[in-house]
Amino acid sequence: MYLKKGLHIFSDLDTIAEQLSINNGTMPATIETGLNYHEESYIPKREWRKLELAEQRILIAGHRNTDFRRSIYIGEIPENLKESFLSLGLQECTQLDQIYPKIKEDEEKVKFINTELDTFLHPFSSAKNYKFHRITRAMPNRETITCLYIDEQFIYIGLHIDQSKHFTPHTAHKSGNRISINLSKETRHLAFTNLSLIQVFNMVKERTGLAGKEVNPDNIAHLFFKHYPDYPVIRIAQKPYQYYIAPTDNFFHDATTLGNKEIDITIVYTGVFDGAGVNN
Repeated sequence: MYLKKGLHIFSDLDTIAEQLSINNGTMPATIETGLNYHEESYIPKREWRKLELAEQRILIAGHRNTDFRRSIYIGEIPENLKESFLSLGLQECTQLDQIYPKIKEDEEKVKFINTELDTFLHPFSSAKNYKFHRITRAMPNRETITCLYIDEQFIYIGLHIDQSKHFTPHTAHKSGNRISINLSKETRHLAFTNLSLIQVFNMVKERTGLAGKEVNPDNIAHLFFKHYPDYPVIRIAQKPYQYYIAPTDNFFHDATTLGNKEIDITIVYTGVFDGAGVNN
């Protein structure tokens, strides 16, 4: 199946085209992955290739007049902020449970970084509408990393939408977006489909006849991947200290650490980031 026009990627990085790859669809997640997945989860197929020129033209926006609700921005944090994060020593951590104690070792340093982060984020949001969400930690070599802790078990969910608030497929674009900064030693990847939920809703309706409340945020991923398993997945390489800004309520996605050997660490802010790229 061919790539459709949908969400765009834009960036000031010269290497953005080189950081993108594409596959030929998704597959149901099974126990063979080595992880405990929810029974209706889907993950990207593993055969990746570079984008052809025609695919790059569909995906990469050549201008900044891009609707932040339907676009993904990739950038790199400034050197001063990078040096401040390095000074925390997070890259010395070899276990997930070492990260939070490491951050708490120097509260004054953390306060200084918070101030630097606010200075960095300020131009991204015209309404100054954003807040700290969390520090995320994940194991290396995982097909996907998002999971829920249910009945003393980690249940992975595969490609998904974030449900940061109540919405329908037709209102998901109003949810805002988030910024995620890679604080790890290694490159991680964001895997996603470049379709907004409205596009997905219409494709599911066309294939199944379902409509209205029959298609909702809880079942839309399963319905789409079941009926369109050959729709391509895009993968963005997110190098250390690079960040993405994306409307994660409005498109299917998950991070992957497949092939990595070090623990994965990111810092995430949520809000309305409508000025991406203005301070690069």
